[in-house]
Amino acid sequence: MSRVLKPGSTLSVLDFNKSKSPLTSSIQDWMIDNVVVPVASGYGLASEYHYLKNSIKEYLTGDELEKLALEAGFSEAKFYEIGAGFMGNLVATH
Repeated sequence: MSRVLKPGSTLSVLDFNKSKSPLTSSIQDWMIDNVVVPVASGYGLASEYHYLKNSIKEYLTGDELEKLALEAGFSEAKFYEIGAGFMGNLVATH
C-alpha cells in the first residue's frame, strides 16, 4: 500500500483484532460462534463467515502490524484496539 499512497498521506486499516487478552479472545470466539455466524447463516452467508474464528487466530498482533508497516516504508505506524479489543485499527503515515 505504501507504493500507491502519496507522501504524507495516511492509511487506516480497520479489521477484527487478535487481542492479547485471553478473556477478550474467549468472548470474541463465543460471539463469532453464537452471533456472527448464525446471523450470517440467516442471510445465506454461513460459508463466508465460518472461517473467521480460525482466521483471526492467525492474525498479526498490533505490535507486529506496526513493525510490518514501518518495514514496508511507512514513517509512522500506530495500532489502536477498539471496542474492548474486538476490533483493531492500524493507522500509518507514508
